Amino acid sequence: METLSKINKKKREKRKKKTAEVFTPNSLVNEMLDKLPEEVWEEGKTYLDPACGNGNFLIWILARKISKGHSPKEALKTVYGIDIKQDNIRECRLRLLKIISLFEDIEKEHIKIILTNIKWLNSKKWPNGSLDYDMSFKANFNQAGVDRYYDTILAGELSKVDLPVEDNDIPEKYEDIFGIQEFPDADED
Repeated sequence: METLSKINKKKREKRKKKTAEVFTPNSLVNEMLDKLPEEVWEEGKTYLDPACGNGNFLIWILARKISKGHSPKEALKTVYGIDIKQDNIRECRLRLLKIISLFEDIEKEHIKIILTNIKWLNSKKWPNGSLDYDMSFKANFNQAGVDRYYDTILAGELSKVDLPVEDNDIPEKYEDIFGIQEFPDADED
């Protein structure tokens, strides 16, 4: 089975020259997060990635918050991201849900949170991307959409999601969060 990250990686390789889209490697994400002061991890502190891509920063922020004792659902409520590529947003949402699924069953409330907090900025409505977005993150989903998203999760969509993507340099202290000892290379089957 081809994973979502492999499918999206092929798309991204084709558009890389056109859009200059490059994702931050996990090792660099973790190096940057390690430099943040301890108080930024306090309960209720929010995080916004204005160009979140497939969520490399956001999944690590969520994982760290959970590892520091925050409830998965409450930690998810504090993570925000926006991107101009719809496939990146879909993958980011699913990756965040996959982390949540390691700790508790996915509920429709989780889906409402990610649909509110992780936004695709349609270039027709937001031609300058995050520069024009008001950052209010208002809930604008309908129940039918939540139900469809939930149904895809129940149908096994999360099994296609890689955590993390592309990079094997994972701090040992977080290996147990993801439930595996070594991450496969993104190019391996």
